[in-house]
Amino acid sequence: MAVLRLFASAREAAGVAVDRVDAATLADALDEARMRYGEHFAAVLERSRVWVNGQPVDGDTPLREGDVVAVLPPVSGGSDTTVVPRPTPPVSVPAAMADIAAPLPPTSGGLRLVVDAPSPSGNGFSRKTGAAPRTEGALAAKAALEPEPKLLPPVPERLPGPPLAVLPTADRPHVRLGLAWTAVTVAAAVGGRITLALWLGGAAAIAAAQVVRVWVPKGERPVSLFAVAGAAALPLAAISGLGVLIQVTLVLLVATFVQRLRVTTKAPFRDVALTVLVALAVGLAAAAPVLLRGLGLAAPLALLAFAAAHDMGAYLVGTGATATWEGPVAGIAAVACVTLFVAVLVPSFTGAGSFALGVVAGTLAPLGPLAASALLGDRSAPAPALRRLDSLLLMGPVWAWVAAALLH
Repeated sequence: MAVLRLFASAREAAGVAVDRVDAATLADALDEARMRYGEHFAAVLERSRVWVNGQPVDGDTPLREGDVVAVLPPVSGGSDTTVVPRPTPPVSVPAAMADIAAPLPPTSGGLRLVVDAPSPSGNGFSRKTGAAPRTEGALAAKAALEPEPKLLPPVPERLPGPPLAVLPTADRPHVRLGLAWTAVTVAAAVGGRITLALWLGGAAAIAAAQVVRVWVPKGERPVSLFAVAGAAALPLAAISGLGVLIQVTLVLLVATFVQRLRVTTKAPFRDVALTVLVALAVGLAAAAPVLLRGLGLAAPLALLAFAAAHDMGAYLVGTGATATWEGPVAGIAAVACVTLFVAVLVPSFTGAGSFALGVVAGTLAPLGPLAASALLGDRSAPAPALRRLDSLLLMGPVWAWVAAALLH
């Protein structure tokens, strides 16, 4: 809603000094003013200069909430339209709001017009009665009965808390999505190594694409195709074991470097580093359960149980918490519970081995969301697929290595 300020003869023609107008552009605002104030005002407007926030503009200028539109007629006393009035200084939004709230001075020569929300037809008349907008005098009784509206506090530019900390929100059904993700991943693991690799490879490709999409508008030039393809290829390479996984990683590094040399940029080494970082971070996180699947079913299910427990605890407690550490601490507590479960019920990991795996999970799983924020460069950037894998970014490769050592 824009603020319309009228001066001198324009104010006299309209009978108001300050008004509020719903309009997308300056031309729309002036058309609305012509319909509200009639032909006399329209004639004065033809000889007036129009400014927005203290600057001359054209009719196609878009308006935002709180913009101040000033109608400045020529100086009285016989001046023609070539005389340019002295512009008023730019008016801030809070100042404009205060100007609306303050009573008009006795010498203003007009009444203040407080306009309700416009009807769908945009003509400024009431949708029910067709009557013209009511003046301040007609609204006095209503103002006496209703409390004065309060301005909402400004929205902070940055989210509170540490710059990489993830603050859970309840804007989507995260619990149901998390349960669905865990159920499908467990079913894929039960189905075999190839099924698990295909499922996690697709998720890794989507996650890498989301990371690249965040970086490109910032002026970075990662090799998008190699970042996405590399992240998807690593879980598939893990089907054949660790040796093939290392070979695919080396091929990815060399191919990315050669491609960036063919298409030169201002910072080729930075582009290669960002491409390989995205592909390896996401791809290895997705490849860890696939590697463990070659050792049996218990190991990948235990890894997925640690990740799911941390995510569930961090979300349930962290949503609406007053401190950013409450969610991660709850996630660590959930990991401790899973550690006891694994130590008692999973024959593959008994004794000190299960507690070693619990320490790895409790240490690295809470750092995974921070690593994902660093990978994105912005913790508030939308990347839901990456957030599904973030607990595995650091925990997955290390946990898989420790688990493989214990099983051998």
